[in-house]
Amino acid sequence: MKGKKVREKTLLLLKRYRIAIAPVYLAMNLCFYGMFIVKHYAADTYLTEALGWEVTADQYWMNGRWLMTLFSKICGRLGLGFTLAQLISWGMGIVSISLASAVVYNILKERIGAEISVKKNIWIALIAFMLISNVFMLEYFIFAEYTGIMCLGLLLSVLAAGAVLKALEYKSVPFYLIGISLGILGINGHQGNFAILVMIAVLCAKDTLSSWKKFLVNNLVIGSAYAIPALCSMIEARIGGAPRSGQGPLDIMASFLKSTEGLKKLLVTGASFMPYGSYAFFVAVVLICFFWFVIRRRSLKALIYLLYYFVILLLGVYAPLMVTDINYIDVVPRTVYIMGGIIPVVLTAMLLHMDISLENSVVLPVCVAAFLFVQYFGAMQLISDHYETNMLDKYEAQFVGARIWDYEEETGVTVTKMALYWDDNVTGYAPDTHWYGAVNERVMSNEWAAPLAIKVLDGHDLQQTEQSEEVYEKYFKGKDWLHIKDEQLVIIGDTLHMCAY
Repeated sequence: MKGKKVREKTLLLLKRYRIAIAPVYLAMNLCFYGMFIVKHYAADTYLTEALGWEVTADQYWMNGRWLMTLFSKICGRLGLGFTLAQLISWGMGIVSISLASAVVYNILKERIGAEISVKKNIWIALIAFMLISNVFMLEYFIFAEYTGIMCLGLLLSVLAAGAVLKALEYKSVPFYLIGISLGILGINGHQGNFAILVMIAVLCAKDTLSSWKKFLVNNLVIGSAYAIPALCSMIEARIGGAPRSGQGPLDIMASFLKSTEGLKKLLVTGASFMPYGSYAFFVAVVLICFFWFVIRRRSLKALIYLLYYFVILLLGVYAPLMVTDINYIDVVPRTVYIMGGIIPVVLTAMLLHMDISLENSVVLPVCVAAFLFVQYFGAMQLISDHYETNMLDKYEAQFVGARIWDYEEETGVTVTKMALYWDDNVTGYAPDTHWYGAVNERVMSNEWAAPLAIKVLDGHDLQQTEQSEEVYEKYFKGKDWLHIKDEQLVIIGDTLHMCAY
């Protein structure tokens, strides 16, 4: 009897104060991403600090990310230092994704409609967290100056999905227009996470497969709410002159094949955000549980809905890649963010179409708990390696800086240029660290970023310049170093020639 009263009070509290779930998500996100409050760098971050807010604003304007352009302009106008701006960005990011999860939680509760048990509330809360703070969210926090705007864009896209669902429910044009307006703002945060709008709307739209008319209406409304902001984003990128946007004829098949290879690799590696193969393993286990429930309950409807959701998910993943110049297609977590949410999509299909709750299975809750633990473990490991890479960058930048200071003192010549070369087996990453793409890249092996890192970390203002074939042949050809040494640095006149290992 006492347990029943506790459950009733808990349900009443959740019903009256739905926003109260946000602090829970805030605490969870702090566990995963709280360490990023400490100052840190990716290659792009060195550019921001070295060249200033005006140059940063121009970069994001060019790529059609106008919310970040605005943020950079505000930071520049207020004269904010990078450390403070990074702290603000981190805070915006943590709060935005926590609120986004709370919004998804409420949307799912409204979608289910009837009285919900405490156990089912736990499922809903977990699904909302896993969909927003999914495996690939980690990369958003790697790029310190951009974290807040990417996550704010995600929140706006989630709010847009809620407005679109209201438009469908009430046949309301104003809600539809609000949804499109929020979507235009959301995609300006980052184009890679905008598919969350269509994914949430499709998952939570009612009775989509009940009739052909309902199917067409729902998909037309949701699809247009995605397509209109996406079209606006493409126009913005064209205005800015982004080379990544397809300026000429697109080779759809070549883009598809290149994207597919990248996606297969990302599914298996988990972007090193989880141990190798673990993400694919957990996806497989959850799918097996789903099919087991389908067979036991003979729920063909649930299977059809899941196939429908997967088609939408794939469209959301591929669509941005298909309109990108093939030379710039880069399948990394931030560009295919929704792919990190496959497991909560499957769980949502179970919840909505087979009434799955914790008492229905032992395997499923154990699997989800194990998945979250491995995700957390992988995040802590990668974050630790991120700061280790930053320390190595600082050591190498100061090693180079000391050599420049000695040269300038001896010769009286000021070093103003830098040419970067690579040895026979350049790695680009620190030994025994976890990395993927630009995540945890050793910046002193990056041609355009190395001079910027030296400026930020040691104070020398060097301009990138072209390599000299003569210098390469004489000093660097055939060499293979394992760590930085004096012989990798050759200074001739006003130019530093450096060979990365």
